[in-house]
Amino acid sequence: MAIAVAAGVTIAVQSYVNGRFGRTIGSAEMAAAVNNTVGLVALGATAAVTGAIPRALRHLDRVRGWHLLGGLGGAMYVIAGAVGAPEIGVALLVIALVCGQTAGSLGADAAGLSPAGRQAVTAGRFAGVILTIAAVVASALGAEASLQVGIVAFTVAAGVATALQQAANGHLARGTGEPLFAGAVNFLVGFVVLLIVAAVANGLVPPHGWSAPPLEYLGGILGAAVATSMAVIVSRLGVLRMILAMTAGQTLGGLALDLIAPARGEHVTAGTIIGVVLAFAAVLVSGWRAPRT
Repeated sequence: MAIAVAAGVTIAVQSYVNGRFGRTIGSAEMAAAVNNTVGLVALGATAAVTGAIPRALRHLDRVRGWHLLGGLGGAMYVIAGAVGAPEIGVALLVIALVCGQTAGSLGADAAGLSPAGRQAVTAGRFAGVILTIAAVVASALGAEASLQVGIVAFTVAAGVATALQQAANGHLARGTGEPLFAGAVNFLVGFVVLLIVAAVANGLVPPHGWSAPPLEYLGGILGAAVATSMAVIVSRLGVLRMILAMTAGQTLGGLALDLIAPARGEHVTAGTIIGVVLAFAAVLVSGWRAPRT
């Protein structure tokens, strides 16, 4: 659980770095593609040096086709952020993503798609979903948003796809015995999709050029670390509890970033703090089981 929370904090930092990078080069789509490329190179090189790739290939007979497509969920997540943030606002974007992630996670666990096995929809797990959505809503109170049904629907679908991505990556890591290989495949699929999106949006040429501080290019390293660790612990926690813990970490990381390096016009509100508290309460409640009689 602590690793999942730390991964959520890391995602918040990665989003901050990628956001700055996107503004510097003038293209959120190109920033996403570069982020994925850096993560792919890091994971691919590490997997090759450690021998993870040949070892994993020997066990591909244990893997189903859909286990290789987890990167589609990550690509949808990035596209939803790039398209949705300027159109519907970050607050509504995050609410829609979390709604999709938690609902998709609950469904994935109930259907037995998680590598942790089938997990019934208990009162505690359902309450955890409700508390998580309430946490995000509380954090977003006071933000302005423009409701565009099509974009909101796609964003919710991206959240569901992200939940299925965690299940697929977990199965791939367990089936091959190589989390590094699972992470590399995840980034490879995302790389292809995001490269196509960036080519359509900008012709692979960022409006402001490639001049950016070196640290802004390293968001993909953070993403690679998150993808690899999530592929391992989803087998222990299941999709839902891992997503809830990551959401708690994201709210905590967002709060820390707002305190340390707030964006122009942004500040910490009571809603932000309430959101963090509710998010961690959701993690605790989701593990509650009624006593057997």
